Amino acid sequence: MTADAVVLTEMEADEDRVISPAELFRKWEHGQWQLTELPIASDAADWAAMRPYARRELESMIEGFVLGEAAVSNTLSPIADAAPSLDAHQYLCTQIADEARHTRFFATYLQEMKTSAPTHEEVIADARASAGEAVSTIFDEELKARTDHVRFHPEDTRAWYEAVTYYHLMAEGVLAMSVLGAMLSMVRQLRGSLPVLNTGLRNVIRDESRHMAFGMYAAREGVRTGHGSAVLNTMMEAIPQVTMALVAPERKLPGSSIPPLRAALGKQHAHRYAGARRTLLRRMELIGLQDSTGDAGRAWDTAMVAAMAEYERRHGDAHPAGETPAG
Repeated sequence: MTADAVVLTEMEADEDRVISPAELFRKWEHGQWQLTELPIASDAADWAAMRPYARRELESMIEGFVLGEAAVSNTLSPIADAAPSLDAHQYLCTQIADEARHTRFFATYLQEMKTSAPTHEEVIADARASAGEAVSTIFDEELKARTDHVRFHPEDTRAWYEAVTYYHLMAEGVLAMSVLGAMLSMVRQLRGSLPVLNTGLRNVIRDESRHMAFGMYAAREGVRTGHGSAVLNTMMEAIPQVTMALVAPERKLPGSSIPPLRAALGKQHAHRYAGARRTLLRRMELIGLQDSTGDAGRAWDTAMVAAMAEYERRHGDAHPAGETPAG
């Protein structure tokens, strides 16, 4: 099953209809899971038995989520505080709890898998130190700047829609969901290994589907009420950052020097990038920006070429996905 297909099968939200914040709150109440019930340490033997290049790839993706989830749990409160309705505010408060739980899940998982067993604070610090430049730009710079503006100017409705678009639709809806799908697909290919990580990822994806559904609701409202340019401009500004974070040119893909593995990596990554592109354009259609999908698609393609070129510049070797049709 492909990464984007995995995501679609795990998602609860029906994107073709508007899901109100009140309904999302009810879905949150019925979709609870407890981190303390996951026997994370029981995955350790499977983790140790993985091939080194596969383990490093998975570890890198988990580190990215440690950084991302920690960042978003620290930056969501201004969006909640400035929400345009009580229902939206109350739903966003549930999302803050989700993000904190995700941070603890991924940090605890790395704690248990690494023999050094650092604290959560050390895990987050290590993830920040090893994060790619584009990931740091998105979560430590752009997201913070946009939500800080809302914090200090809660009356600025346009800024609120810009922050929600960047946060929910781009950072979470395109980037995070693409990586989550790739992680879950990778774990499933291990055929029974890492069962706790498999369960945790499924739980996180269900949570993220609610967050994305709120972003879709808010963006539709923004377009409907005259803030369509704010939504569109934010998406266009985020495209180069999201594509660069997906490619992560500073990190050479492990195993890419082995011809059979290189071909497999190329196919997987090309399909993943194409899936993220389709997701972006589909969301634009659903929120009422269908007239701008052509421009967005061209901007995505241009940004992806630039990210691939940066990978080749850094490593003296073409990115495997650039040699493989997305199919």
